[in-house]
Amino acid sequence: MTYKMNQIILYGFGGARDQYRVMKYFVIFDDNISIRTIRNEAEVLRIKCPSIEHVYAVDNRRGLRKDFEESVRQNSIESCAIFKDLIEREGLRIF
Repeated sequence: MTYKMNQIILYGFGGARDQYRVMKYFVIFDDNISIRTIRNEAEVLRIKCPSIEHVYAVDNRRGLRKDFEESVRQNSIESCAIFKDLIEREGLRIF
């Protein structure tokens, strides 16, 4: 994936019983992203995966994909919690 600022990534996180893992994510590619689009896509994530407790929207940035892949590769509660904290600080909570 190429680095572009007109991409919003939605991350759906599970709760403590899911070790704060990203259960699903979705990339919105659009030059005119609207709040309605973000909310609708976040709701679709929750419908597809009911174990999602929180959805965050974050701007795509260089290195974000690597941060995500690192949390998946390590597959520990610590790595997932660190990634969730990063997204909480950089992103916007939708649900």
